[in-house]
Amino acid sequence: MLLLSPRQLLDRLRHPRSRADELTALRARFRAQPSRYEASDESIAIARRLRALRTELSSALGRVDACRGCARGHPEPSGRWDGGHCCSGRTLEIWTQEECAALKLAGTDPASLEPPRGDHAGCAFRGERGCSLDAADRPSICLRYICLELRSELRDRQDWATVSHLGAELVREQRRFGESTGAQTP
Repeated sequence: MLLLSPRQLLDRLRHPRSRADELTALRARFRAQPSRYEASDESIAIARRLRALRTELSSALGRVDACRGCARGHPEPSGRWDGGHCCSGRTLEIWTQEECAALKLAGTDPASLEPPRGDHAGCAFRGERGCSLDAADRPSICLRYICLELRSELRDRQDWATVSHLGAELVREQRRFGESTGAQTP
C-alpha cells in the first residue's frame, strides 16, 4: 500500500491526479538539490542574480497580447486555454534539476509553489488565467522564451532591445550557474 504524505493527500484533494503527481515529483526534485549550506557563495550569488533578472525581464515584457491566444486551435493540452502554447510543456521538462537548484538557492520554497485550481493542461502551474507563480519563482526558460509573434509585438512596441538584452543576460547567468555547480547547461 502506498502511503501519501499530508501534502500529497491535500494536493490530490485539490487538483487533478496528474497535477498532484507532478507536484510530488517536482517537490522531490527540489529537495534533492543542494541547500544554501551545501552550495558555494558564488552559486548562491548567481542564483540570486537569476532571480532578479527574471523579475526585471518580466517587468520589461509587461502585458503582452501575443501570449493570449497562440494556443488557440492546438490539440490538448496546449489548446485547453487561449494562453501561451509554450506553457503547455510537461512540468519536469521545464523545471530541470538546474532550474530547481537555482530557484532553491535564490529562496524559492517548493512548499509555496501553489498551482491554480481547475483542469491540468501542461505545466502544473498553468491555469486558465496564465501562470500561478510570481516571475521570480518561475524557471528562467519561462521568461526568456520569445516566440516569433512575441518578438514582433516587442519590436512594434520598441521594447525588443531591452528584452533581448535581459534575455541574453539571463542565458549567460544560467550558464555561469551551471558552471559553478558542475551542472550541464543546454
